[in-house]
Amino acid sequence: MLLITREQRERAGDPAFVTRVVRHLKLYYFEELCLLEDEVLRNRVVHCIARARKHGLTYEMCLTLFTANMLRINPAYDEHPVLAAILADTSRPEEKRMEALVFEATPEDWDEAERQCDAEAYWKDVDAVVMEED
Repeated sequence: MLLITREQRERAGDPAFVTRVVRHLKLYYFEELCLLEDEVLRNRVVHCIARARKHGLTYEMCLTLFTANMLRINPAYDEHPVLAAILADTSRPEEKRMEALVFEATPEDWDEAERQCDAEAYWKDVDAVVMEED
């Protein structure tokens, strides 16, 4: 029997998954993302997925929601104390943590998360790193 490690699955599946996430974002968040070049959006999605995985997120739905939040709300939204605590609560399955972001965080928490960092500067730094790697 051929054994494939989780790391191998993630590496092999990532390009197709990233493409699906990019399509989803363009379809549902076109207004917010329409000015981004395809390559820039794709690189940002890769970055977001990597950051989501640091929170223990693995399901495609959870990774996609986390990515959408980073791109639409603020790239450091997950550092807000309330949202960070929810994401860190590994006693809950990851899909329940993503639901809790909606049902347990207040509108004020989200407003604060929106101002968590200078999004333009954050993405400029991320984009610069990606350009250096190319």
